Amino acid sequence: MITRSLLFGVALGALPLFAQSAKKIPMPNNVHTFINTYCIDCHGPDQEKGDRAFHQLATQQRDGWVIDTGDPDKIELLKEILDQLNLGEMPPDKKNIKQPKPQQVRNISGWMTRALLRLEQQEATSQTVLRRLNRREYRHTMQDLLQLGELSFDPTQDFPADENEHGFTNIGESLNLSEARLNHYLNAAEAYLDIAFHFGYRPPSQTLRVEPEAWGYPQREETTPWMYRLATPKKFLDIGAGAKQLSSHSGLVTVPHQWSRHGVRHAGYYRISITAEAIRRLTHPYDPDMIPTNLDPQMQLALYVANGREGLSAGGIQARRRLALWDLEDHQTKNFVTTIWLQANAIPFINWDNGPGPSDYWMRDILKKYHTDVEFRGKQGAHAWHVVGKDAVPGRAVSDVWRGPVIRIHDFALTGPLPESYSSSAQHYFLGDTPNATSIQLDQALLKFTRKAFRRPVARSEIIPYIRLAQHARKELGRNAQDALRIALQAVLVSPDFLYLKERGQEPLNAHAVANRLSYLLWSSMPDDALEALADSGELLQPSTLRDQADRMLRDPKSQRFVEGFAEAWLRLDKLGSMPPDTIKFQEYYRYDLEQAMRTETHLFLAHLIRENRPPRECLDCDYTFVNQDLARHYGINGITGSTFRRISLPADSPRGGLTGQASMMTLSANGVDTSPVVRGIWILESILGTPPPPAPPDVEPLDPDVRGTTTIRQRLEKHRTAEACADCHAKIDPFGFPLEHFDPVGGFRETYFRNRRWNRLKVDTIMNPGRPVNGFAKLPSGEMFKNPTDLKRVLLQREDQFLKNLTTKLLTYATGREMTFRDQAQINAIVSRVNNEDMGFRDLILQVVGSKTFTTP
Repeated sequence: MITRSLLFGVALGALPLFAQSAKKIPMPNNVHTFINTYCIDCHGPDQEKGDRAFHQLATQQRDGWVIDTGDPDKIELLKEILDQLNLGEMPPDKKNIKQPKPQQVRNISGWMTRALLRLEQQEATSQTVLRRLNRREYRHTMQDLLQLGELSFDPTQDFPADENEHGFTNIGESLNLSEARLNHYLNAAEAYLDIAFHFGYRPPSQTLRVEPEAWGYPQREETTPWMYRLATPKKFLDIGAGAKQLSSHSGLVTVPHQWSRHGVRHAGYYRISITAEAIRRLTHPYDPDMIPTNLDPQMQLALYVANGREGLSAGGIQARRRLALWDLEDHQTKNFVTTIWLQANAIPFINWDNGPGPSDYWMRDILKKYHTDVEFRGKQGAHAWHVVGKDAVPGRAVSDVWRGPVIRIHDFALTGPLPESYSSSAQHYFLGDTPNATSIQLDQALLKFTRKAFRRPVARSEIIPYIRLAQHARKELGRNAQDALRIALQAVLVSPDFLYLKERGQEPLNAHAVANRLSYLLWSSMPDDALEALADSGELLQPSTLRDQADRMLRDPKSQRFVEGFAEAWLRLDKLGSMPPDTIKFQEYYRYDLEQAMRTETHLFLAHLIRENRPPRECLDCDYTFVNQDLARHYGINGITGSTFRRISLPADSPRGGLTGQASMMTLSANGVDTSPVVRGIWILESILGTPPPPAPPDVEPLDPDVRGTTTIRQRLEKHRTAEACADCHAKIDPFGFPLEHFDPVGGFRETYFRNRRWNRLKVDTIMNPGRPVNGFAKLPSGEMFKNPTDLKRVLLQREDQFLKNLTTKLLTYATGREMTFRDQAQINAIVSRVNNEDMGFRDLILQVVGSKTFTTP
């Protein structure tokens, strides 16, 4: 596009540049003496425990000792010493180690805090806060700006991953804008605008009903697997197979003939209506053990959409999306309806989502026992098989005699493109009801569009470049009015004023900057009309108004975006699925779609804490959780059926209450094959207690997993910890991880390790051979001892203040888009004290964060 080189120059020219000058500050003699007396023996020239040498912090000059604050390593050493003093972990409370008096510690930590605070304040005056929208924020902003409904595809799918700072993808200093990334923004803007604005030809809305025979094979099923699609012409379609692992079983995709090559002709919003029921779930005449699926829960009908033929193939998991999942009633028809935007050539299809899978290995036994009158030759290929019954009747096929469980589709209707596809809310809001692009008042339309897109008042002079761009496209390039408008809008959407949250030169933030912070905290998107109006009037800066708006926004369904985004950043839920479990050992993880179930449990748990304003300590321990039938099965909980999640009470001896009992946390802190107390201990220190250990020394070999199970993890760690550089850190890390060894790599509870583990497809279950017992015993440097997940939760509850401080720090980091510094500690401590003293809940904590000075300053 003609505008690309110009746009790249404008956008890249907005990137901030920072420079840091070297400074030296004097170190008081008492600080130098303290470090020499209590630190150097373990962190000095003779030994560097934890790969830290504190004697390198200061250098001696004629007038005394000085610290070069221009050296980042010196600043890091100073921060580490202060952190250890504040936590009371240095000097360690061990025999023969001299201990300072409490007043000495307060004096030294006070000086270090003041020194670091002064340094931050000096640097802050020369910094510009410029924060780019990350992928999640961009996607939600475009959806809300253009008032789009549900889409079947994601225009940001090919975006490069956002820079990740310990789970946070919204840290302003880390988010860059390269020419390649800007190109992705430009392409995505074009895709979104194509959905929102239409002129010219509008295809009429039509209803297409898919006849039952259109789903099956063209001829009678004599040479093809019976169970994929079994049609009774003019009546219904029966689906006798299906599985959640569509990525590995492409033949189970149930798609009409006319869509198998080309999908819908025109892009637009479509209404899909399906009438279906479950047939013979519990009344079929066969031995249920011979059908490899659990028929106790309701059958589940799933609606998918494939973006082209690739989405129908075995490897096309990225090119398809599940739109809906419904529980079916037995022998009772029910209608299901959903409306969604489909791209041209999109292909809707359906699936029995908790079905028995391919029939090549179990249908033979069914036929031999129940249907000796059938001769059937399976399709050549992966599922080929041939059965000749002893009483075979010529021409009789499985489809003539089958009485097993099926999903019956009575009606499938696709209606569209719906009128809103071509008369969108965005087009009405920004352009009025103008049917022709040539009659649009370009300046008025651009002024209204930029006001919303830039999230602040816009002067007429600011839209002149966009007007000129549209005029240039018309006069010089011969583009029509519709294309010229689209080019101008596209330029707005790659402007730094849209892609960045600008907070520079404001102390404190003005009303519109506060509105943006609040909205991107709670909705990951732009302010709505109500918040925008309060920013325009300035009322939003009143503490009571700001609190009321935060409370209103937390009650809005869009606050689910906060739940999901903050869970990724704080708990590292972004790691879930990054190291997929072994498909042979942990087949249940894939068969029952446990990854999505685990993620949903954590999301529902956090949403419940906020909605019901539950105490934050319930993150550490509680007597409830949220499960559906698949997750309940994984947890060994009986009596739960259906795909719907619900809150359940846990027995007193359950290891599941709180975050450490959720399978999502245990899976993301494993590597898919093995577990490690080190990895899980680090997760506890980072995400729960906020005291991450330093990186491992570069000369220490990583701990290799023992996939044969001949040694315990404790034995391997003991050997690993003989390295002196590792011992001190592991003494703090490993104890928090040992009790969590009672959870396997996918969060299943275990009393023993297993010599081997595999999926038995006939029994539809995991076969496990027990090995060595799990030893969860641990002892902290403080002397506390515990041995299982329940004990661990008790120890964490004793550190509730530390957990609350970390949670507050993470909330403020997520809210402001920057790392918390020493200048923020007073605000953090005040919030923690207030929440503790007034016994506030999780919702109250968020409101305290929003009302803090840290939130309303750059």
